[in-house]
Amino acid sequence: MKCTILFLVLSMVVLMAEPGEGFISHIIGGIIHACKAIHRAIQRRRQRGELQVEQELQQQLQQLKQLQQQEKLNQRFNREQLKRERVVFN
Repeated sequence: MKCTILFLVLSMVVLMAEPGEGFISHIIGGIIHACKAIHRAIQRRRQRGELQVEQELQQQLQQLKQLQQQEKLNQRFNREQLKRERVVFN
């Protein structure tokens, strides 16, 4: 109901305005400005999403590197242990 009244009042203002006052250009400019603001907000949200995905991928990559290093250390330890056992048996 409030929106209807607001629309009617604004319509009357626009219709009663003289052509030189340029209310229509202000309304169109406001609509364009609002559309651009919405577009910028959407773009920022997409960029944040892309950054978040990139950060998650970086974390996964770091975890994989840590696992590889741990596996290498385990292999070295196992080799050394096998060498010790061979020396003990020989």
